[in-house]
Amino acid sequence: MLVRLTLALLALGSGFSTLAVAESTDCLFPVLIVSDGRLTQSTFPQNASFWYAIYTQANHSYSVEFVPAADNYLSPVHPVFSTIGIFAPADSLQGCRGTSSVAVTQNSGYAPVILAGTNGAGRRVSFTAQSAGLYLVTTTNVAATGSYTFRAVDTTLFSPRWTTSDPKDVQWGFFNPSDMPVSGTLTILDPNGFVLLTAPVSIPPGGRATHFTGSSDLNLPRNASGSALFSHNGPPDAILGDALVVSWTGTPSPYSVKFETLGPR
Repeated sequence: MLVRLTLALLALGSGFSTLAVAESTDCLFPVLIVSDGRLTQSTFPQNASFWYAIYTQANHSYSVEFVPAADNYLSPVHPVFSTIGIFAPADSLQGCRGTSSVAVTQNSGYAPVILAGTNGAGRRVSFTAQSAGLYLVTTTNVAATGSYTFRAVDTTLFSPRWTTSDPKDVQWGFFNPSDMPVSGTLTILDPNGFVLLTAPVSIPPGGRATHFTGSSDLNLPRNASGSALFSHNGPPDAILGDALVVSWTGTPSPYSVKFETLGPR
């Protein structure tokens, strides 16, 4: 019985050890993060640099964060993260070093805050994928060994349909409940998923913005239809969206269409 118990404890300890060193120090073999918001907890050694990766979809926006969840304060006795690096599929790396072509927004100090001034030790960045493919993510623990969590979130808002069939038009609305100015791109797609046009959108903290299919704004062709998406540089849940289909015959009676993120957050 004692031998069996000893073997079981050894096996259990071996399993924990495997979990504790699950990350990769090699950019050629990164750990894949699923961008659905799930949290992964592990251990980050002192002065180590880890490599992760996200499979992206073109024109989608993503948020990536690393947090020493139990000890989120600036101190050399637990993990403190360097700036997060993001590399596109076409970026050239030699010996895991190179120049990134990805436009990254550092938003750790905006709600929900994970690092601001002398408070917090987490890091969060947002970016929009200009092409589909494997985007590499890297960060370094510049302090002591300790536990941490990491996650990635697809922050894109989706609208399943728009139409300009006479006599209809669609208005997309953007509300920014966060404390940072958010900028992004509204992408209008045809029924086959091909891009018809893109439009920049900027929303101040607590502010609103709109775009409209009509000739006074986007000027989409009449009797056309498709879907839409909005990618942005804010953290998860930084933007709330709505979409209204308006009929111009008789008494206008708008009805709403979904314009929101997908999955749990």
